[in-house]
Amino acid sequence: MREHLKLVTLGAAKIQVTTVAWIPSIRGAVVVSLCISWCIYAGITPYAIPLAVGALFVGLADVDQVFGQRWRTMLTATFWVTISALLGGLASNFGVFQVLLVAVMGAICAYVGVAGRRSALIGLLSVVAYVIFSGAPENNLTALLTGGLVAIGGLIQTAATVVPTAIRAPRVFRVPHESDHIFRQLRENLNTKNDFFRHGARLALALAVAMSAYLYLGWPHGYWIPMTVAWISLPDQNGTATRVIARVAGSLAGVAITYAVIEGLHLQTYATAIFIGFGGLVMLAFVRANYAIAVSGITIFAISLMSLIGDPIAEVSAIRLLSTLIAGVIVIGASFLWPAVRTEDERAH
Repeated sequence: MREHLKLVTLGAAKIQVTTVAWIPSIRGAVVVSLCISWCIYAGITPYAIPLAVGALFVGLADVDQVFGQRWRTMLTATFWVTISALLGGLASNFGVFQVLLVAVMGAICAYVGVAGRRSALIGLLSVVAYVIFSGAPENNLTALLTGGLVAIGGLIQTAATVVPTAIRAPRVFRVPHESDHIFRQLRENLNTKNDFFRHGARLALALAVAMSAYLYLGWPHGYWIPMTVAWISLPDQNGTATRVIARVAGSLAGVAITYAVIEGLHLQTYATAIFIGFGGLVMLAFVRANYAIAVSGITIFAISLMSLIGDPIAEVSAIRLLSTLIAGVIVIGASFLWPAVRTEDERAH
């Protein structure tokens, strides 16, 4: 038990420096800050939330791969994150039926990870977008407008990557399609012995419990409970436990930094937009290098974005931390239900 805990803790602390990609991360963060600044300038600050979410999430899809695959991944991510945000916005009016809907969404988005890393990433971003906008009816934006703004943010982020490269080397667009391979993977692995199938079932249950907790508690921004469940759930117990520890540590650090900077320096609107971009930069740069550091970035991004539309930082920070702890308990509990096949094999030996 002690060795297991040590392994999990070391996994949360390890930094894979070689996976940090500064150029696409800086580009993605600049796009996020510019989108928010434009909303401030135009006097439509509430639009900044879906616009920034679209830009940040699609920036996360700017992964380490050949360019032709990268821009396809970014466009695919834009499409599915937009659809998920639209469906989430519509579901926000369904009351308790949200519990069933989020479970179905979680099961589908978790299972698509069987098709590969990019599919898993897009599935994760999609379910998180769904949860955010299904739990945020207080933004007073229609579901269609929300989806449209997410799409615009994603397309701007994609264009920031595509246009400069296309000018230099237009031939990089010639990359074969992989849709047949993806659909074949999904069909062939649809069985109860597949880890991603089991992961989908566990995530569906965890999200249902988390959404029920959100609806029962009635906290503002309480959708962070199911959102955090979606972020930290993985197909294996060790990976999930590592993420829970990293999530708590990163959230604490992010809350402390955000409070110190915004309250201590009395940041105004445009300075806050830059700080939100900084949070996005940390998230984008370290999402593959160290999850705890990445979480501190997304915490800075989220709390600062809420403060921009007038939410008190102290209240939002407290809800963020409590939501993280509740989500961690839910995810750890769910991880023991219907374990991964390889875990069962290891126990047999």
